[in-house]
Amino acid sequence: MTAAVEVPEEVQPGLYDITAELYHQDPVPGGSLSSTGARKLATECPAKFKYWSEHPEPPKKEFELGTAAHTRILGDGPELVLVDAEKWTTNAVKAEVAAIRAAGKIPMKRRDLDQLDAMVAALWATPEAAELLEPDSGVAEQSAFWCDHGIWRRARFDWLRHDGQLVDYKTTKSANPVDLPKVIHDWGYHQQQEYYLDAGLALDLVDPERPFQFVLQEK
Repeated sequence: MTAAVEVPEEVQPGLYDITAELYHQDPVPGGSLSSTGARKLATECPAKFKYWSEHPEPPKKEFELGTAAHTRILGDGPELVLVDAEKWTTNAVKAEVAAIRAAGKIPMKRRDLDQLDAMVAALWATPEAAELLEPDSGVAEQSAFWCDHGIWRRARFDWLRHDGQLVDYKTTKSANPVDLPKVIHDWGYHQQQEYYLDAGLALDLVDPERPFQFVLQEK
């Protein structure tokens, strides 16, 4: 017999349109388990998980291009700001870049914006990806919270289609089919897929007949 679960007043099971910052801060009183947290518990140990949950890692600069691609492709994310200097080594430019990041925005060099423009053009020129992520086909960056046998869980969907299909957009160093199994294993995408499907099914958001779909794009 499963014990009754008391739902916190601040959060009810459901889908929420909240910022990424609030999602990662975890608005559930007492905490909730994300896909990343579950992976850390499974592959490391409870002590490391506890430390990680209490000392969240700051955003990494090397992930900024991927985050910028999410903003441009999905239409939701931090503002992109051009810092029109080839080298970011002077104190003035360093201060400008730091201020942009402190404001929750992404500083970008001209060449990085050009690379991003080329990525966006390539994605929309690919029929399968363009159809899955067509702007009117769904909503971006939705946060799901649900209670599973007394454990609060959470997930943040890249793209929830109106037809009940989940799509997750990833950038990667290599989209070569030979390299993808290692990419999927190293980043735990197979685990994330099942975790997000759990969320969609628990909240009756997804069509069980429509498989979860990744869109992986080489940077």
